[in-house]
Amino acid sequence: MKQMKNKIISLSLALALALGVFAGAPVYAEGEGGTTETITVTNGNSGATPTPSPDPTPTPDSKNVLVINYDVGGSFGTHLRPGEKANISITVSDEWSKNNGSNLRGRINTSTFSGKDAIAENRNDGTYKFTFTDVTYNGGSNEFTFDVITEGGKETRELVPMSLTIIQCAEAIEPTPAPTPAPAEVPKIMVKDFTFGGNSVEAGKEFTLELTLFTTSGNTNLEDVMVGLTFPTDSKNVSLASGSMNTYVGAMAPNETRTISYKMVTDATMEPGSVNITVQLTSKNGEAATSPISIPVTQPERFEITNVEAPETMMMGEEGYLSVTFVNKGKSAINNLTAEIQGENLANPGQSQFLGNVAAGTENSVDFSVMASAEGVINGKVILSYENSKGEVATLEKEFSCTVEAMPVYDDPGMMDPGMMDPTMGDDVNSGMPIWGWALIVVGVGAVVAVVVVVIRKKKATKKLAELEDEDEDI
Repeated sequence: MKQMKNKIISLSLALALALGVFAGAPVYAEGEGGTTETITVTNGNSGATPTPSPDPTPTPDSKNVLVINYDVGGSFGTHLRPGEKANISITVSDEWSKNNGSNLRGRINTSTFSGKDAIAENRNDGTYKFTFTDVTYNGGSNEFTFDVITEGGKETRELVPMSLTIIQCAEAIEPTPAPTPAPAEVPKIMVKDFTFGGNSVEAGKEFTLELTLFTTSGNTNLEDVMVGLTFPTDSKNVSLASGSMNTYVGAMAPNETRTISYKMVTDATMEPGSVNITVQLTSKNGEAATSPISIPVTQPERFEITNVEAPETMMMGEEGYLSVTFVNKGKSAINNLTAEIQGENLANPGQSQFLGNVAAGTENSVDFSVMASAEGVINGKVILSYENSKGEVATLEKEFSCTVEAMPVYDDPGMMDPGMMDPTMGDDVNSGMPIWGWALIVVGVGAVVAVVVVVIRKKKATKKLAELEDEDEDI
């Protein structure tokens, strides 16, 4: 009897020792990438670091469920973030269910995860594998909690809550806040420059007006830019030669330059002056602007030398007169007119006269005295210098020529002293031209000289009269 009692006590101690060894055995949890982490879970208690198992009092009918390991798989990347799905496999040890012949089913019991129940795979060695497929991680925690439901078998068992930490879980990455957009800064538009082919345009002729547009700085484009031209309502001096007065430019970016052109023509009868045009600039989203421009207009220049009168032949030592006639046929005045003569074989070159202004439709003349410095030919020219309606200095030139002969020498016996005559000359005189013939020659020469003197005096009187008229009236 005493031996039987000792055997029973020995068996009980051996069983208790075995259960104690099994309850304190380490549990391995497999994480992402095949890593293995040791955890111990008993009836829902888990941790990410090894936790020593308590020393429960083992009983043959223990209903404990122990997690052996877990695995998280799927295509969620490095971390499982809220909204992503995963497959969670959990292997547990349940000797009671094995001995009871029960089947197990797992049901998720947390708002952190959501998914369907998992039917455990019975491995017939006291271990069961739960596979939760397409589990959605909702965030807020990384504790995966589920209930172990026992189905069938010899006896019933209450729900066994289980919980373990899923180390792959991570909260959602906070999105980088979008920068607050800067308020729209619409650029302004202006006429930066304009050209019309020179310093002025000639009345009656076509020209091209080019406008250079420019936008200031900003952070948005000007949309639907339009350019229009406005002429004075009382002006008929300028018009478009072709095209439209309104031009569609379209979009223009900040700090952009754009050039547009217009074909224009001025009235041929307009007085010299300027044409004023207003450029209007508008856009869909910008401020309207105006820019006035002015275009100088001149009449064609028609100032001419119409005639030059010069003596064809002169005697050496004789003073001749040169007369130059000029006319302004244009519609603009000729200003600061100056006349001068230059040339070869002139005894008095470089003569110059200031004649002032010549009004439109006016004709006048200027005279110069001419003397030769030697026998031969005088080759000279008349030069008229003036300022036209554009303010430009212009010149007109006209050439002239004159033949210069030697002054004739006359042998007049009546002018000689009789005492100086050779007595022997009587025969020659008697045998030659008679005295009355020489007298006629002298008279003829005297008449010619008198005529020349009269002509010279007449021209001088005419010149003085013209100078007096010029003092009373500006040319």
